[in-house]
Amino acid sequence: MATKAKQTGIEKATTKVLGLTTKANNFALSTTEKAFDTSFGLAHKSLDLTSKVIKKGLDITATQQDLVFDVLNGIKKRIIKN
Repeated sequence: MATKAKQTGIEKATTKVLGLTTKANNFALSTTEKAFDTSFGLAHKSLDLTSKVIKKGLDITATQQDLVFDVLNGIKKRIIKN
């Protein structure tokens, strides 16, 4: 008789531990999912910003190159006249 009582107590404890473990696992999964979603969103925003900065930088570089070539063409014309 004592064995059945102990077994029931062990079963109850096991069921309780299983329930707590399941809750902890679900919490860990949902927290990880939220962290991933947040990280993914921030990475996407960062890539968009980086893309815009690079595009602006390339536009500025193209303008500077045009200016350099215009100056070089002006110098070339002066050299050819002389």
